Amino acid sequence: MPQGSEPARLSAEAGPVVNPRKVVGAGAYHAAMPETSDAPLPAPDAVAPPVPIAPHVPAVVVGWVQAGPLDDSQNAALVRARALFRESLRAELPGFAWSFPLIRRVDLHAGGQEVEPVDLLDAGATERRVAGWDFALVVTGADLRARFRPFTLATPSQALDVAALSLARLDPGARNPFLSDEESTERFARRLAALALHAFGHLNGLDHEDREDAVMCPPQSPADLDRSSLSFTEPNRSEIEAEVADVADPRMEEMSSVARLGTLAFTLRALLANWSDVADTVLQIRPWRFPFQLSKLTTAAASTLIVLVITAEAWDLGARQPLWHVAWLAIVAVAGTSAYLVRKQGLLARRHGQVRSEQQVVQSASILLALGLGMTTTWALLFGATLILRLLFFDGAILDGWAASLGHSVGPLEVMAFAGFASSLGIGVGALGASFEDQTYFRHVAYVDEET
Repeated sequence: MPQGSEPARLSAEAGPVVNPRKVVGAGAYHAAMPETSDAPLPAPDAVAPPVPIAPHVPAVVVGWVQAGPLDDSQNAALVRARALFRESLRAELPGFAWSFPLIRRVDLHAGGQEVEPVDLLDAGATERRVAGWDFALVVTGADLRARFRPFTLATPSQALDVAALSLARLDPGARNPFLSDEESTERFARRLAALALHAFGHLNGLDHEDREDAVMCPPQSPADLDRSSLSFTEPNRSEIEAEVADVADPRMEEMSSVARLGTLAFTLRALLANWSDVADTVLQIRPWRFPFQLSKLTTAAASTLIVLVITAEAWDLGARQPLWHVAWLAIVAVAGTSAYLVRKQGLLARRHGQVRSEQQVVQSASILLALGLGMTTTWALLFGATLILRLLFFDGAILDGWAASLGHSVGPLEVMAFAGFASSLGIGVGALGASFEDQTYFRHVAYVDEET
């Protein structure tokens, strides 16, 4: 970014700039006596009293980003909600040194009825990366654009360690004008704090709970947040403690022995150290939903499959392929279409000046693996559809005539070979169709774990 173009930032917890990954109390300071001192030297057999060493307290930074201007009631609720959020995490997880800086970005959303969640997630990811935060919560006064529900209050993204939160529907005073200002602000703040804790749980891989007062109970309306106890229940408390402890560990790029590694070695080491985090992130993305959410992908792939199934030449060619050829074709098709869509949709666009980091490796691996599993799911659906169509509409005599070059009847192995061949061609054409998906929508499907 050119000098002078960086948006204004304001921290609500002002203080000296420190490394947010610093471990608090990691040692003791011993003052040495100057050689020129006139003080008597201690006796040789004198034993200095032990200096107590403070315990290690891992630091965790949850940054807040205010996206766009807020009115007076929203500002008051945000201040109080941040205090409730801080008190809850410090009480629930006292083994960490928590900090909660705030940055105001009035340039992010200057007006309008709705804002794209992925725009806020991108901005939050940038702030998190630049400031060295562990997590980022982006708060806007506008509605978040929902893609699969009538409305959404929050959109967490574990792949980015960022969640976007909307204040637009949380104000209880908008529906109950008889509430006093104090009561309205307190309930407004509690709703926002409950929503922030729910999103924070998703960023750490927690699943939903059925208990109505549990933080991880999914709200169906803003009023449902009033029942939240603002505390995690077991076993979620233990699970999130373990996840946060893992996040609070020094990152690989901060270790001098690892920082000297080449790019490939650094990436492989980061993946080995964080394979469970990658798996958790992929599960949160739920890539098996991609065929049902990316309509252009599914439409193009299904259309191709239908054309191939009713074409004699396709049966003649596909049924003659050895199964190991078909297996390799399927692998190449899944890998190639995934790489193509990642590049075409800009999912892993590297920003100017961005240095390699452990978080970046986890994010990139999670997105690549999720997209690969999404394309694999599409391939499997096409494969199954081919077998069903063959059973319903094509008898042996028809297929024997279409695949006459085989020299024998079309058996189950030849049908499977054709199904794999047609499915691989289908996802290839489907990827071309998916490339015409709106990039914002595609990124929403890839990054947003849920519309809360």
